Amino acid sequence: MKNVSKNGLLAIVIVSVTLLSSCKEYRMYDDKEIIENSFTGTINGTTLGEDPYGDFTGGGDSGTYSFIWINPQQKASANFDITTNTGSVQMILNDAKGKEVLNVTRSAGSNDTFSGVSEEGKEGKWLVTLVFTDFNGDGSYSIHPGN
Repeated sequence: MKNVSKNGLLAIVIVSVTLLSSCKEYRMYDDKEIIENSFTGTINGTTLGEDPYGDFTGGGDSGTYSFIWINPQQKASANFDITTNTGSVQMILNDAKGKEVLNVTRSAGSNDTFSGVSEEGKEGKWLVTLVFTDFNGDGSYSIHPGN
């Protein structure tokens, strides 16, 4: 360290702090903490240990519902289904670094059920987002740590 200048040492510290903090994108939030709830319909979220699930209903409602989920794995298994005459629901999963690892939409008139596995991401606190657009119907979601 004798040969490292003060500016060089400062640069090393800044890079180290940046790398450490980028691994904890959602570190300031608690597990299952709701980040946004602008959905004008009804949503009931429940948890079973590591496996959050919930139900939702809407009468032409729109908005976003998002929460933090601690995923101990690098992937997630996600399921959601809707019964609707109009509108859509989009599920987005972002890993602990903020990288989008799943983005799927179900709309009226299309296959109303999704069951699949996310891309690989960083384990830790993930952001789960449901985006409702003119949603008129009901549905449910569940998420589980995946392999």
